[in-house]
Amino acid sequence: MRRAAALALVAVVPLLMAAGDPNEPTGDVVNCATGAPVADPTADVTAVQGEATELGSAAVWRITFAEPLPVPDHDGAPLRIDVLVRDPTIAPVTRGDEHGMNRIVRWNDTGSDALENVMWVYERNATTFNPPVIDGRTITFTVPGRILLGEAENGTEFVSRARWSVLVRDRNACDRVGDVPRYALQTVDASPSPTVSHLIPSRSASPGPAEGRSPVGWVLTAILLLTVTVVPFVLLRRRSS
Repeated sequence: MRRAAALALVAVVPLLMAAGDPNEPTGDVVNCATGAPVADPTADVTAVQGEATELGSAAVWRITFAEPLPVPDHDGAPLRIDVLVRDPTIAPVTRGDEHGMNRIVRWNDTGSDALENVMWVYERNATTFNPPVIDGRTITFTVPGRILLGEAENGTEFVSRARWSVLVRDRNACDRVGDVPRYALQTVDASPSPTVSHLIPSRSASPGPAEGRSPVGWVLTAILLLTVTVVPFVLLRRRSS
């Protein structure tokens, strides 16, 4: 009995790890080459949240750092953020020390207007998208599914199958959230945002329910009815007299 319970737990744990957002500790920045701990709060990621929004047709990542992002980053090479993505329908690729992925959402901290660079590693292709939203310590990336994974026949693409991890590099300092991309995007119910609202067909607004008449409306209606009934009666009496 205990053996069966242990086997069941082993089978379930990886699923739970893939489903939830990672718990990212503070102060775990290391040297990119040696892995030795280094003190670099600029590269220190404290939280990451990955979501599938826009009815599942867009991916959103919110990455929070220990300190506000310096925008732009003038201290040496600019800070680089890589969201490593794996589309399970495409063969994984190895590039340098990175493996098990085939898409990269990359942003270099050269300014608040710097675009996101979406790289299709397997196909050796790339495109750019809107700049991320930066708010103090948090930076938010939004990528439509058709740009991240490719366009389906209906002009969109659902991102629920994508798996991800994050790598932040500040010169020789690195902070990694996950190794190979294995985290799933959490599905949220949200109305279409202006960023990717063009991906979802718009629906014409239907008229709302009629509101109850105000007292003024009732008075005007009564006056109109009284005029229609009384005036002809008065005119008729004048003609007959």
